[in-house]
Amino acid sequence: MAETYTEDQIRAEVKRLIANVTEREPEEVSDTASFSEELGVDSLMAMEVMIAVDKKFKIDIPEEEFSKATNVNESVALVQQWLAKASA
Repeated sequence: MAETYTEDQIRAEVKRLIANVTEREPEEVSDTASFSEELGVDSLMAMEVMIAVDKKFKIDIPEEEFSKATNVNESVALVQQWLAKASA
């Protein structure tokens, strides 16, 4: 059975991972900042974040799904969706 995480825990972890990849502090990553335009996330960085998210939450989000998420809010929703599938 998959671990359960609160939305706040998921959000904090996604921010931490994005901050790590973009060499920022987590508090500098806003929930609605565009990954590519505001945070400078390129496709390689996005892949790094996706792999880290999958590993952290023990899920396997397909690349084409993950690439649709353009900010923290969308990424959190995606992680929640896949965690729900994993525990179903």
